[in-house]
Amino acid sequence: MAAAAVATRPEWVIRTCRAQAESIMNEGRAQAYDHAVDWLTHLRAAYAAMGDQGEWERYLADILSRHRRKYKLVPMLMRLA
Repeated sequence: MAAAAVATRPEWVIRTCRAQAESIMNEGRAQAYDHAVDWLTHLRAAYAAMGDQGEWERYLADILSRHRRKYKLVPMLMRLA
């Protein structure tokens, strides 16, 4: 659903995907980190659709900083750079 809405409703995609991914990451649900990365992939596409690559880069840097001790998650996030 999020992938289909990227072109037409990127603001909705950003809000929704960010909430879903942050829920997983903040709760430390390591078994679901791959789902968080899937949500973040849609989030990155929404920022690209809005022409706001800089905001995506700032957001990614922020979550990398906040979750730097989650050794399973960090490499997965780095692949989104």
